[in-house]
Amino acid sequence: MKRSYHTDIATQYKLGILDTNMVKQIPSSTLHNWKNKDLSLLFGSEHVSDTEQNLQMIKDFLARKSLLKIAKAVYYVYCSYVKLFDQVKNKRKILHQSKELVINTIDLIKDTVSFDRALKAFGISYQQYYAWKKKVQCKTLPPSLCRKIYHNQLTTKEVGLIKEYLTNSQYRHWSGSSVFYQILRDRAAFFSKTTFYKYVNLFQLQRSRPEKKNYDTGIRAEAPKKVLHMDVTIYRPVNHSRVYLYFLVDNYSRFILNWKASLEYSAKITFQNISEAYEKYKLKNINPQVDLICDGGSENKGLVDEFVNNQDSNIQKLIAQTDIRFSNSMVEAVNKRMKYDFLFNTKLEDINQTVNYLNYAVNQYNNKPHSSLYGLTPTEVLNGTLPDKDMFKPALLQAAKKRKEINLNCRDCYKPKLG
Repeated sequence: MKRSYHTDIATQYKLGILDTNMVKQIPSSTLHNWKNKDLSLLFGSEHVSDTEQNLQMIKDFLARKSLLKIAKAVYYVYCSYVKLFDQVKNKRKILHQSKELVINTIDLIKDTVSFDRALKAFGISYQQYYAWKKKVQCKTLPPSLCRKIYHNQLTTKEVGLIKEYLTNSQYRHWSGSSVFYQILRDRAAFFSKTTFYKYVNLFQLQRSRPEKKNYDTGIRAEAPKKVLHMDVTIYRPVNHSRVYLYFLVDNYSRFILNWKASLEYSAKITFQNISEAYEKYKLKNINPQVDLICDGGSENKGLVDEFVNNQDSNIQKLIAQTDIRFSNSMVEAVNKRMKYDFLFNTKLEDINQTVNYLNYAVNQYNNKPHSSLYGLTPTEVLNGTLPDKDMFKPALLQAAKKRKEINLNCRDCYKPKLG
C-alpha cells in the first residue's frame, strides 16, 4: 500500500528542519520529488506563505540557541502575565485608564503576532479597540481630538481655562461641581457639567472625597429659614484636644447660619448658637413657625428646651428619627464638607487656630456655588434668589455655536500624514 504524507512533512523537509529519524523512513525518490517540487505552483500556495515564513523563523531560532532561550523566556512571562491579569478584579477599569498605552502597544505588535492575538492579549474586542482608536489626539493638546473633524469639542482656550480653575489655590477646597458653576458664573466659558468632568478626569484633578453614606431623600423646605438643622461634631487639632463644632444650617439654602467651636460639650453652647441666629436672622418673623431638627443628645436639651418652649418662641424642636422619620443628614453632610474640604487639609495647632480658620472656611462654604442650587451660592439663596436649573442654558447654546466656528478655523490642528 502506497504511503501518504502530511503536507507539513514535505514543507519541513524542504526547509531542512525535518527530524533525521523521520527522513530515514521516507523513500529517497519521494524526498527527491519534495526537494525539487515547486510548491508555489500548487493551488492555495499564497495562503500558506505565512506558514513557510513562520517555519523559517523557527528554523532560525533552533539554529541559534540564545534566541530560543529568549523566546521561551518571553513566552513564560507572557503566560504568567495572562494568569495574573485574569485574577485582577478591576482589570476593565485598569485597561480603560490605560487605553492609550493599550492601543499603542496593539498597533506595535499586531503585524508581528496578528491582530487577533494582540487583542486577545489585552482581552478587548474589535469594537472596543476601534472605539478607543477613534480618540486619536491632536498634537496641540493631548486630551483632545482633531478640532476640524470634531468641531463641537472644547477649544484650546476653554480646556486651558478648566485646568486653570481646577489648579487655582482659591478653589482648592471646593468640590468639582462648585468649580464648574464658578466658571459659568464668571462667564469665563460655557459647557455642560459632563464635559467639564471629562477634562477633570483627563487632567487627573479630581477632588478628594469622603466615603459616601446613602440617605433617603429627607425633608425639603419650600423657602429659607423654614427648616433648620443643628448638630455637633468633633475635630482634633495637632495638640489632640477635642474641639466640638456646633453648626446650625438652613435646609432650603444650605447656608450655615451660625457656628461655635468649643472645648466644652454642653447645651449651653448649643443654646448660644441658636439664640444668636434667632436674633441675627430675625427668625421670630417666620410664620407660622421654624422647624428645628436635631438629635436627642444632651447638648440639645436643658437651656435649648427652655428657649424653644418659651411662649414667645416660634421654634418647634423635632428629634430626627423620633419625632420625624428622617435623619439629620443635611447638617451631617455639612459636617463632612467642613472637615474633608477644609479642616483635614490644614494643620491647626489648637482651638484658637481652629476658630480663626473656621471664620475663613465657613465664609468660603457659604459663598461657593452649590450643585443642588444649580450654581447659586447658599448666601444668594438665603437672600431670596430662586435656584433655576436653566439659568445658564442660553449661554451654553450660544457658546456651543461659537465653539464650532472657532474649531473649524483652527490653524494649529494636527494633520496626519497620508501614505
